[in-house]
Amino acid sequence: MPEPLDRIAHTVAHLATAPLRTSAGGSRRRWWMLVACVILVLGLQGLLVLLGGAIVSFLLFALVVVLTRSRERALRMVEEKTGQLRHQALHDALTGLPNRVLALDRAEQMLARARRQHIPVAALYVDVDGFKQVNDTFGHAAGDDLLRIVAKRLAGVVREGDTAARLSGDEFVVLVEGSALDAGAELIAERLLNVLRQPYEVDGEIGRQLSLTASVGVASGLRGSAAELLRDADVALYEAKMAGSNCYVQFESGMQTAAQDRLTFEMDLAEALENEQLFLLYQPTFDLQSENVIGVEALLRWRHPTRGVIPPVEFIPIAEESGLIVPIGRWVLEEACRQAATWHERGHRIGMSVNVSGRQLDDDELIEDVGDALEYSGLEPQALTLEITETTLMRDAEATALRLRELKGLGVRIAIDDFGTGYSSLAYLRQFPVDALKIDRSFIGGIAASKEATTLIRTLVQLGKALQIETLAEGIEDQVQLETLQREHCDHGQGFLFSRPLDVGAVEAFLQASGSSTQPLLTR
Repeated sequence: MPEPLDRIAHTVAHLATAPLRTSAGGSRRRWWMLVACVILVLGLQGLLVLLGGAIVSFLLFALVVVLTRSRERALRMVEEKTGQLRHQALHDALTGLPNRVLALDRAEQMLARARRQHIPVAALYVDVDGFKQVNDTFGHAAGDDLLRIVAKRLAGVVREGDTAARLSGDEFVVLVEGSALDAGAELIAERLLNVLRQPYEVDGEIGRQLSLTASVGVASGLRGSAAELLRDADVALYEAKMAGSNCYVQFESGMQTAAQDRLTFEMDLAEALENEQLFLLYQPTFDLQSENVIGVEALLRWRHPTRGVIPPVEFIPIAEESGLIVPIGRWVLEEACRQAATWHERGHRIGMSVNVSGRQLDDDELIEDVGDALEYSGLEPQALTLEITETTLMRDAEATALRLRELKGLGVRIAIDDFGTGYSSLAYLRQFPVDALKIDRSFIGGIAASKEATTLIRTLVQLGKALQIETLAEGIEDQVQLETLQREHCDHGQGFLFSRPLDVGAVEAFLQASGSSTQPLLTR
């Protein structure tokens, strides 16, 4: 107890225990003093209690304020994080554009406004032509830079209120409504194509600008859902790709049926290899001076369970686009090498030519696939010729030249197929380790019709001789063509005049009849 209270308490105790005086006045004074002391004691205690209560109340108030502010700060942090997560969930991390989820939501809202206000709407599905080659050749960092530039250009084209979104990979969509479509969706599609044709300055070690194009599929008008609108635009995009890319195509109702048929066809093709529906025919090639068989070209066919034998012109483009051409091409290599090795064991020392697709040539696995096919079959490498079209070679000439040199390192031969129909220059042609040029059949067919065709063939043959490259004429169908090619000293040829594509048994009979077992292997 504090010292003042001790003294007051001592006084109260003294007054209470002191002997009573006889005088009435003294007694009253003592009692009044006692009462005053008690009141004083009680007042000081109350003051202390009040002061203590005030202090406790202040501390409680301060605690409440701190807790309230902490809660508000926590709620703000949660709200900020929630906003960030919401943005991340609805936007593409690479480009910052809306992603597929947000694009579908905005497309639904756009369709709803179109129904209420009767305004035009359109979705434009955009795909960058040749993006895979950029990724494969220059790496994913360059590909990412390219996608960011594409996104920026698309965002710069659309009006405020319209949407440019990235759906996946190199696929984008532009959603447009209202007055922007007064001049038609075609004008917007042309604007997108033009802006994406501009050269690209990509970071990294590319060392030059990239020139790329795009394809656009356009779907206009109301649909039952956003998914249907984007689906139709995607179908139109496929048609634009099939039309040669670097263009746009408007969706038409008949395209959907065709797309479904294509999907069914693609699914059947995916099962064809596993179900052993694919097979090879072999078309002989000849030395034009002696007219002896020197080799065969493996030609792929598909025996469909309900549609019969399907020619390659119908299914190879779908296999290329879907990527199925890679496992199919691997099987062709293995089967052709195995069959050639079998013929060699039987004394028929002929060469084997196999077509290689652009998708195969884009992948380093091709080198491994060729090496494995040779190893498993036991075929001598110089007996195998890989045929690659001129347009495929020139898609990325420098990268292709490197890959061809790796293939040449295995000991195989390289031929340029359909030569004369592409745009290769002599400078690039000398970079490729080429053994043979196959002169396209379109030139051979024109021999009888024009002197210009003969002159062109003479030029191509002389070009081959100057570069020490063999020449082979495709599509020889009559004696006039053969005699012209012989006169121009073309080295080799194939065509219906000599033989149509044959199955294994027919080839063996043909070889026996022609006495080809005595012919040497085709080597440089």
